[in-house]
Amino acid sequence: MPGAFKHAGVLALCLFAGNAMADERLEARRHFRNGMSLIAQGQFDQGIAELQEAYVIKPHPNVLYNIARAYLDAGRSVEALEWYRRYLTFNPPDAESVRATIARLEATVNAAEPAKPADPLPMPPPPQKGGPALDAQAMAALLERLEKAIARAEALPAAPATPVPAPSATPGTATPGAQGSGTSTDDEGAVPYEERVVTASRRAQSALEAPNATTVITAEDIRLSGATSLVELLRRVPGADVMELGVGSANYSLRGFNQRVANKVLVLVDGRTEYQDFLGMTLWSSMPIALEEIERIEVIRGPGSALYGANAMLGVVNIITRAPGTGPRAQFQAIAGGGNTAGGSFLSHGATGALRYRMSVGYGQMDKWSRDFAEERQDVVRRMPEETVGHRGARGNLSTEYTFAPGFDLGLSAGLNRFSTELYPLGVLRNFYMDGITSYAKADGGLGPVKLKFFWNHLNVDAGPQYEPIGQRSLATRVTSHLFNGEALFSKGFELAGEHQLNVGVEGRLKRVTWNYLGPGLKEEFHAAAFVQDEWRPVRPLRLLASYRVDRHPLLDAGKPGLAHSPRVSAIVIPIEGHAFRASAASAFREPTFLESYTDLFVPAPGVPGASANTRGSRSLKPERLVALELGYRGEAPALGIDWDVALYQNTVKDLIDLSAVQRLPANESFDPSTGTYLLGRSFFQNEQATYVSRGAEAGVSLAPIDGLGIKASAALQKVSAEGEANEQCGPCNQAPQLKLFGGLTYRTRADLEFGIDATYTSGTTWIEREPNAADPTSIQLIANPLAAYTLLNARVGYEVLEDRLTVALVGSNLASAHNQHPLGNRIERRVYATLTVTP
Repeated sequence: MPGAFKHAGVLALCLFAGNAMADERLEARRHFRNGMSLIAQGQFDQGIAELQEAYVIKPHPNVLYNIARAYLDAGRSVEALEWYRRYLTFNPPDAESVRATIARLEATVNAAEPAKPADPLPMPPPPQKGGPALDAQAMAALLERLEKAIARAEALPAAPATPVPAPSATPGTATPGAQGSGTSTDDEGAVPYEERVVTASRRAQSALEAPNATTVITAEDIRLSGATSLVELLRRVPGADVMELGVGSANYSLRGFNQRVANKVLVLVDGRTEYQDFLGMTLWSSMPIALEEIERIEVIRGPGSALYGANAMLGVVNIITRAPGTGPRAQFQAIAGGGNTAGGSFLSHGATGALRYRMSVGYGQMDKWSRDFAEERQDVVRRMPEETVGHRGARGNLSTEYTFAPGFDLGLSAGLNRFSTELYPLGVLRNFYMDGITSYAKADGGLGPVKLKFFWNHLNVDAGPQYEPIGQRSLATRVTSHLFNGEALFSKGFELAGEHQLNVGVEGRLKRVTWNYLGPGLKEEFHAAAFVQDEWRPVRPLRLLASYRVDRHPLLDAGKPGLAHSPRVSAIVIPIEGHAFRASAASAFREPTFLESYTDLFVPAPGVPGASANTRGSRSLKPERLVALELGYRGEAPALGIDWDVALYQNTVKDLIDLSAVQRLPANESFDPSTGTYLLGRSFFQNEQATYVSRGAEAGVSLAPIDGLGIKASAALQKVSAEGEANEQCGPCNQAPQLKLFGGLTYRTRADLEFGIDATYTSGTTWIEREPNAADPTSIQLIANPLAAYTLLNARVGYEVLEDRLTVALVGSNLASAHNQHPLGNRIERRVYATLTVTP
């Protein structure tokens, strides 16, 4: 009979571990902390039941360790032995000390058997999900499902162990050594369910210890949101500026300074840049990964140049995919709905020996929200491949990992996306189409404390205005870009008047672009960088962090090679557990793009046949510079299931790069023989003389007060002012919304119904754009375009028809009133989709 109880506990954990909740981490952490508190009070049965409930919600090997310790402290050696064995199956880093404990327990149990014929004390039954106890028939059915669950689990590779000293328990929580890095699906770190981030300091650490304001969007957040694009998800980040012009065209910034061709936030996928250096923006719809491949998204709100160099001026978005071999063997997804939306994908994880892989293929398409020209227009000609399609893409991705020995591994990955989408460029240019291919290849190697990374990014697209006046010289073009990057990072911990964690790295990058907008021939640049960071813990509540990076750019010194310096200092104080106060100061920069440095483009003047305006780049541009100050407070109340974060900041920005006003040309320069057109004038990319100051406050909170219910809310206030520029002509001042609010609620019932709803409010803005003068098309003027405040409302209802096998959902997007997020963009309308997920 005791064996039946024991197997029932194991059975319950395996069967219910896949049940997703509204916020798994917060709910599991609440049960875990409550369980450890009860165990500390000597209430072992109730405490163990809470730990089991935590494991049911979100499996974590270290919970098994704490269950074993609780049984051991209760004097129940048989049950402790069983749970230590289960913990050992995960190949933990403290395996040797656990094996020694198991050997001692086996000797104790064997010695006690002759003198104790009675059965050992039974393990308490697993936490009940409601309803009566299992009868024999139900138990048989569950045992059959258990066999299948175990078969699936056995196919997954164990995390490679990294030997560490035997652990010592701290009051309230037994913490075995840190987990290996074999998977990204588990919460890495000794403390179960602690939120971990890797982007802020280029190493895994508690979010409480991060030197920047940080937001994490989990795989469960993504699934329950019903989002169809990455930028939809990123709206929930406090301080995020999201501006969608089309279904495949979006611009993203943090803490102001958003624009067409947004260029001040660095977007990474597993540490590989998605920033298009030739243009200076992220092409969101060109990424060869699907939402279902993402494990989490880490958003660093604040300058990141001290570690990531150019283009991480306002922050970093790091998209982290699931580690190969840690997901389902097969998963099919399909979507269909309004706007001729259709798509499907296949995702597969697997392993054989030390080799693990993740493979995905997919297709998706979606019509524009609105058209730019009526179908009956006779004065324009359509240039894009299909006039109604806003985005279409077919992609494939393969990622592999091979572990030679603990701490020595190799990862290889590659992907390709054949896509067609929209792009809204700068100046008087309007919406362009882009049709072509993006691809990448990447190699990662781990050699103990040294990490190596090499990657190649490639883009080859046809592009041009979607519509052009009949008889006008076409601006259709082709862009070919190659980026080669190599990086080495050394990490080492040591003791010297306290604990230190040292990171040292070097990086080299070669950029090659062929684009007739930049003039004839190939444009090529080589960049190099070195950085160092030290985290010092002189006393227990205080952490000090200092980072410094120097980047070498071939044009920064008035057209000659020059250096850009990016220091950062931070102090984090954790006076009591779960409460962290931080202060930081940093500088960051954005380097000039190929477009800003080399452009030599003759743009036909609208409505003036035979006339053009010349736009030229400048090789003497200075980098955009930022100095940032930030104060922050992050806290958590695990017993209540609450996390929160508050940040105050001031960003001072100088040398913004923008287009000058069109300057009239002397008569001897007013004709261009290459285009056969008269020149109305010339504009240059230049550094603005004004200084811009952005001040703001951000707050966010996540709650999981009861099982199944998740609540997230955030608010951001910001004000951008300028010195040296009139407010009515200041784009950054008028285009930054002063108030942004987000609220979301998800709930999952025990009957496998899921409900989710979220709303985003953005206050009104005024966009300063270049437009031809209606009275005189030969002149260009700045026009103020006011946009009213708007609210976005999204909702999802899902149902698990077959547990962990078949899920159907209905998703509503943009359910509030239609609106524009930019005066030149599509009018965004509501759409409804149906989704199907099958996991055989």
